[in-house]
Amino acid sequence: MDIKSAVALTIIRSLGLMSLPTARAFGTGMAKLVRLSGGRMAKVTKKNIELCFPQMTPQQRDELIDKSINETCKTMAEAGLAWAGTEQKFRRNENQIVAVRNGHLFEKAVSDGKGLLLLTLHLGNWEWVTSFLPQRCDLMALYKMAKMPGLEKAMLEARASSGIKLVSGNRDGVAEFIRHYQDKKACIIVPDQEPSEKSGVWSEFFGLPALTPKFIHVLIHKNPEGCVLNTYVKRVPGGFEIIFKEVESGIYSEDLATSVKAMNVGFEKCVMDAPEQYQWEYKRFKRNKEAHYNGL
Repeated sequence: MDIKSAVALTIIRSLGLMSLPTARAFGTGMAKLVRLSGGRMAKVTKKNIELCFPQMTPQQRDELIDKSINETCKTMAEAGLAWAGTEQKFRRNENQIVAVRNGHLFEKAVSDGKGLLLLTLHLGNWEWVTSFLPQRCDLMALYKMAKMPGLEKAMLEARASSGIKLVSGNRDGVAEFIRHYQDKKACIIVPDQEPSEKSGVWSEFFGLPALTPKFIHVLIHKNPEGCVLNTYVKRVPGGFEIIFKEVESGIYSEDLATSVKAMNVGFEKCVMDAPEQYQWEYKRFKRNKEAHYNGL
């Protein structure tokens, strides 16, 4: 294993020894250091919140920036618990799902047996779906290759222990993912990050042109009878709440621009349920011609 992967894995496993309240407290401490250092995370978070919430007063934006950094650091501190790696620990994590909102939408889609596509985003801590959903449906997830091979191997082994089927975002993995959905089974994907220009189309996200994945539009039309739901795992006192929401009807449109716009509108509504828990430190508008992140 490479040195960077070994160090990262040691940190994650150490965090995994904590209880959930302790991990969250640790994350709050990390956030103080992040704010004091004024590093990349703090700068990008500030820029994104300024871009996406121009209607807020400076004081409101500053409060949201502080809360966002705090919640993102909690997500990082929860990583060791999320990648539990054993059946016993995944069942512990399942018990930390203290509420399910709109569970009937998920249950109906599974019972209909026509296929279920779950769109999740970097809101709260989506890793907790691996402790809840694989026990309730034949679930496959598409993942992006990590930059550290050793860490990726450990991450995949841990996630696979939950019962979720994982495929890489390469050509073979994407083909297998599509077949799984065409076979009327359940798929989950995180499409709220910026794709390559070849794989994306420009559409507004919080009023700003953002390169948005075409793949969801393509996937939906590979199984037109399937059900598409937005889902996310919100951090709440004592654990997490898993939330299912109906997508905007336009997402099913045969017109690509209409479909991706509807997807982004649905994501915006999810984010506004807990805007402080969205990971604003990601450069979502990196390829925007306005070069919003110059110098960051």
